[in-house]
Amino acid sequence: MTDTLPNTIHEWVTFLEAQDVPVLRRTALELEKLRPSAERISASKLAVIILRDPLMTLKLLRLANSSRRGRLSNEITSVEHAIMMLGVVPLFKHFSTLAVLEDMLAQQELVLHSVLQVFSRALHAAYQARQWALQHQDIRVEEVYISALLHDMTNMMLWIYAPERAQEIRATVQRERVYYGLAHEKVMGFSVADFRTALAAAWRFPDMLADLVDCRNAGQSRAQGVLLAVSIAHLAERGWYGTQIDATLEAMADLLNLPLEETVLRVHQTAVAAARHWEWYGVTPAAAWLPMLPGAWEEEPVAPVAESSEEAVHDDTVCLMPDHAGLQSIMDEINAHLDGSLDLNGMMSLILRGMHEGIGLNRIVFMLLTRDHEHLKAKYVHGAQPGSPLQQLDVSLRIPNLFSRLLEKMQGVWFGPANAKTLAPLIPPDVRQVIGEGEFFAMSLFVHGKPVGLFYADRKHGECSLDERSYLEFKKLCVRAADGLAHLARK
Repeated sequence: MTDTLPNTIHEWVTFLEAQDVPVLRRTALELEKLRPSAERISASKLAVIILRDPLMTLKLLRLANSSRRGRLSNEITSVEHAIMMLGVVPLFKHFSTLAVLEDMLAQQELVLHSVLQVFSRALHAAYQARQWALQHQDIRVEEVYISALLHDMTNMMLWIYAPERAQEIRATVQRERVYYGLAHEKVMGFSVADFRTALAAAWRFPDMLADLVDCRNAGQSRAQGVLLAVSIAHLAERGWYGTQIDATLEAMADLLNLPLEETVLRVHQTAVAAARHWEWYGVTPAAAWLPMLPGAWEEEPVAPVAESSEEAVHDDTVCLMPDHAGLQSIMDEINAHLDGSLDLNGMMSLILRGMHEGIGLNRIVFMLLTRDHEHLKAKYVHGAQPGSPLQQLDVSLRIPNLFSRLLEKMQGVWFGPANAKTLAPLIPPDVRQVIGEGEFFAMSLFVHGKPVGLFYADRKHGECSLDERSYLEFKKLCVRAADGLAHLARK
């Protein structure tokens, strides 16, 4: 595919104009449910569904503005206005068949996950932008919402139609520690602002919305609010602490003319509100990281978009041999960095390497406790196949279970034949389906007396049994992880 991709902005726009832009499966299902009662549906009810899907929003606005009669007719800048102008019944007829994103990328799980992350981030940005627009008593709030929702439309298009380029841009950001715009220009040969403007023009994007998504208009109050909202959504995916997000929150406080503490509270509450729609995207929302302790949060390594059958070999298919000398070396390295000289990812990388290489554990998950203490959600995963349900492991704590008991104090458990009869009923069926039927280790992490998460580890196969020494070493590493997080919290 790489050899046939366009080169210039004009070629890219022409290429993308010819594509049938897909929508989320959830969007297609929700619209199909409403189709039989199309004559009785209000425009506002339909708009709620469409506004959760960036590309469905884009498709509708393109259609509505392409249908305008005469150059002097008013631009359509809101979804509800577009629905009323087109008519609900004609709208359902026009969108009788919709390309579904999840079907289009069914064979490219890593690409699909990346696209859904961009979608989830876009909704978060839209919620943040709407919050400041309401605070400013903006009479056209939906314009601000849509502008934030579609700000990353070029990134969405690249992930869907040219994932190799999107992956190269992301890898450049992480490798060279540069902003997305610089990485985009280096890889694509032109700026993301020019690309966004060219696409907006070709797709008959309303001028008002095109101005709001143009980062070169940051001096304008409405555009500044959109860009700050987008920045918060991007930065929050790597954690809610750090100099960049602190500066962005301070800029948002100045824009809202509110105290910083109140601004931070509103931003956090808005993130939680956006996160309530996470099931539309199936990826972890940024609000899940609100409970994490302060500390640097570097980008995690990115897996390649495509893997050959020979390269996609995972060590969960063999029994690993413990390396006791290597484990001691890793423990010494962890101890040397308990002064806070490592960031979060650096500390976790050492812990995971110690569990994997030193103890010989195949699959390892660090689950983060959500702010409401109702879920444990996977944050760091080692040894799982791409697309594995383990990557999205979510343990509900609403009903008492084995994992909620572990969170009562810092303690561990070795689930195995000796206690399976007693403990198996305490493992939620959905969790058991994800982790399988074998033995495992689990231990909760407490920092300054408060629970923050839990480590899970196993050797996957029944023939790769666990042992007493491995369990003791696993617990030691968990204690070191808690020590490391405690030092990060003081930074």
